[in-house]
Amino acid sequence: MNNTGFVGPPETAALQQAEFGQKNDGSPLIVKIDDTLDTGKILDELTSVLHREEAVNAREVALQSREKEADLRERDIYAAEHHHTASVEHMLVLQQANTRLVVSTLEAQQLTERLEAALIQLESARHVAEKSSLAKSEFLSSMSHELRTPLNAILGFAQLLESGAPPLTSMQQANLDQILQAGWYLLSLINQILDLAVIESGKLAVSHEPVLLISTLRECQAMVESKATERHIRVTFRPFNPAWLVMADPIRVKQVLINLLTNAIKYNREYGTVQIGCSASRPAHLRISVSDTGAGLSVEKMAHLFEPFNRLGQEDGTEEGTGIGLVVSKQLIELMGGTIGVQSTVGVGSEFWIELARDPGHEES
Repeated sequence: MNNTGFVGPPETAALQQAEFGQKNDGSPLIVKIDDTLDTGKILDELTSVLHREEAVNAREVALQSREKEADLRERDIYAAEHHHTASVEHMLVLQQANTRLVVSTLEAQQLTERLEAALIQLESARHVAEKSSLAKSEFLSSMSHELRTPLNAILGFAQLLESGAPPLTSMQQANLDQILQAGWYLLSLINQILDLAVIESGKLAVSHEPVLLISTLRECQAMVESKATERHIRVTFRPFNPAWLVMADPIRVKQVLINLLTNAIKYNREYGTVQIGCSASRPAHLRISVSDTGAGLSVEKMAHLFEPFNRLGQEDGTEEGTGIGLVVSKQLIELMGGTIGVQSTVGVGSEFWIELARDPGHEES
């Protein structure tokens, strides 16, 4: 029987190698066996080797485990530090946001207080303005009535002189014509001021009833025909449906149309034309337009067209005027639920228009 075991150098014994399993790193476990040793010693040696190898493997496993645990602890520490840093940064962001919110709240409160103070001042100013406007309207109304009474007497006596006997001389007739012209102009001015005062005081009532446009426009044409003839201006109609009706105050809509026609004649060129038209501008509404061939209006002048007593540079001109006719017309049209506007081209002429609601019973016409 051959004896096996661990031996020294190769010159002292015959050696054999045997493979017993694998090391911890996966390499084979090689053991050299001496054939001269007995079996018991060989087993003891093998057991000792295996125990030492197992101990080495166990130490390696433990070392690797500690390394893994250390690595995990480092990761946990890094994660904790990162989380702590993020928490601190988040807290700083929240603190900054809270500070901004507090500042914004304070600014909003201050702005609200200033706004409330401004509203109180505005309301106070509005009351003062309304009171002043009412006082002005009452004064104008009172003065208009006081002026109109003696003026009517002057015009009445002038008309009696004109129609009386004996006939007046040419000089007397010229003087009387000046009295009548100035009187009628002054009466028109007083009436316009009175209308404006009544409108601004909110005491003017207007009716809403069906008004036949063709007859109203013909009446207005007849009332301005003499002024047009004096300046050789031709007043014409563009064709439109003679059955059209609008909902308006018949007296006030006639007042507005006469004002537009008078202006179209007054500020027209000699031998010019005035055209009256009517069209269905939009659903349930009709537009009445008055066009002239005058000098036209610039954009700057049109921006101030409806300002009271603003004659747009015509104060030194030969044509009489007050600068409130269009203002009164605009307010009258708006009281009747309509609108007024203008289109103008310098050197070509102007077109003023009003829009009023159609009579619901005749919208199909």
